[in-house]
Order: sequence, then structure tokens, then C-alpha cells
Amino acid sequence: MGAGPTPKLVFVDRLLVPLIHLRHGLPHAVLAEFLSVDRSPVSAAIRQVRPLLAARGTVPA
Repeated sequence: MGAGPTPKLVFVDRLLVPLIHLRHGLPHAVLAEFLSVDRSPVSAAIRQVRPLLAARGTVPA
């Protein structure tokens, strides 16, 4: 703990962003505007969580 940059999104948001993106098809920019962050943390959250969901068979890889 304490190493690296502070995350821009809290843990819950990092889990919900990919689910909202996959369920409703909202673009990364819209989600970023909704959460008042840049687009990059939203894209990173989607990039990190989607493989976990795919491994569980929830979404296509």
C-alpha cells in the first residue's frame, strides 16, 4: 500500500464502469463525464475488469 499513483476511481466505480459499459453500450467518454474523471481511468477499468468477466464466462472475450 502507498506505492504508485492514487487511483482516480474508487473500487466500486472500477467494478461498475465495465458493467455499465457492457450492459448499456455507453462510450468511455460518456462514463468519464458521468464520473467527472478523464477518459483514461474509465478505459483502464474496463480493460482490467473485462478479462475477469470473460474468464467467468459472463461476457465474450
